[in-house]
Amino acid sequence: MRNIIFFLALAFALNTPAQEHYAHKISPTRYDYTQVAQQITAGCDSKYKQAYAIYRWLCDNISYDTSYSIYTADECWDNRRGVCQAYSELFYRLAEAVGLKAHIITGIGKTHGGRMEKHAWIFAIVEGESTGILIDPTWGAGSVDNGTFIRNENDDSWFHVSPYWNIFTHFPNVETYQLLPQSINRQQFNALPPIGPAWGKLGFDAQTTYDRCMAGDTDLPKVYNSGMGIIYLNQVPEQQTLRVGTNYRFAVQKLQPCELAIILNQTAVTTWQQQNGVYYVDFVPTEAGELNFGYRQGDDQSYTTVLEYKVARPTASDMARLEAATPTALPEISGLRNFSPEMLEKYAIDTRKLLAGVRNGSIDALPEFYKTDGQCALENIPLDGTLQCGQSYTFTLRPRNGIQWALVNGNTWHKNWVTDPETGSMTMTIVPDTAGTLALVVQLQPNASYEYCLCYQVQ
Repeated sequence: MRNIIFFLALAFALNTPAQEHYAHKISPTRYDYTQVAQQITAGCDSKYKQAYAIYRWLCDNISYDTSYSIYTADECWDNRRGVCQAYSELFYRLAEAVGLKAHIITGIGKTHGGRMEKHAWIFAIVEGESTGILIDPTWGAGSVDNGTFIRNENDDSWFHVSPYWNIFTHFPNVETYQLLPQSINRQQFNALPPIGPAWGKLGFDAQTTYDRCMAGDTDLPKVYNSGMGIIYLNQVPEQQTLRVGTNYRFAVQKLQPCELAIILNQTAVTTWQQQNGVYYVDFVPTEAGELNFGYRQGDDQSYTTVLEYKVARPTASDMARLEAATPTALPEISGLRNFSPEMLEKYAIDTRKLLAGVRNGSIDALPEFYKTDGQCALENIPLDGTLQCGQSYTFTLRPRNGIQWALVNGNTWHKNWVTDPETGSMTMTIVPDTAGTLALVVQLQPNASYEYCLCYQVQ
């Protein structure tokens, strides 16, 4: 994915009779906006910077008129509020005052809820006589929630909008203002999902997303604007529906300090790898449900969602993939008493052997593992957490640390290990004769106390 910034040439005559039929008639003004426009654009050494300065001023200073009664530039200036037509007309007047050509585009706007309504936005000529950019100061300023205007915080996503993003939510009356290589009709516009340029700010590619949706694939994740300016998505799943057992890579750049998390049904993955400034994790969903990717900053207790997915109910093929990729994620294993994927990995437990034991009924619980520093690879141990008095059990381990190892059953200590001189593996076969517990313990330093590695119940 990449963030594309470009200019588009508007290769048509802006004052043709056909277009005049659709032209927005600018309301008359009683004000000279020259002085205020010069103040707003002070220090701007290009038409592009002037357009941005006017956009930024409108977003920061004009509120949306929730009474829907203010439509003109003058009323908007007087009251510091207005509807989309007022935002656009005031942009036009301020631009006109500093010699910046702007055209008001009228048409249909599609809200994030999918509602269609009349709308107005801007095409500003920023280079030469016919090269311009799309701007929507109304949507850049904020949104209305239950009749209350909520101002955006430095949302520049609606300035210099790629036509490929714009067409998802803006359908102009004048077809040429689509600025697309091939125009689309109203029916095609209606079928597009209501997504916007915030996707581009987060890292999605405009044309790729547009082409995909035009081909009929609209299974897109839900994207929230909250991550703009905080993270940049180098690689994420670009479909909303994810599958159990399939590996998905999330790769993210942090533009501000934050913690990242993938949360599936209240279980969070917060450990990420880092390479060349990119944080990444390969994530395999293990169950159906809601999956969110998000971040938190500072003292935040909860994560702010940026991407929202749905993990579909698994099929037999999904479960087969999950078993091949991550056997410990299968409910058959993850539901065992004393289950801990970290301990299974730490002690190098053979998960294939464990799964086979669960399925043949010989294992219904795991031994209790301890987080001792005396790590070892448990090459062969009883995997069921309950042992029987009088039965024979073999333990084979390869120490990574520790000077003395023992098996303790009740008050009886067993230290008669047989060591393989080639591999260093230690083996002992014992028959527990005391009900209670049997523990594998290690002494890390001379004369030190023994520490538990794992413990069984003996019946």
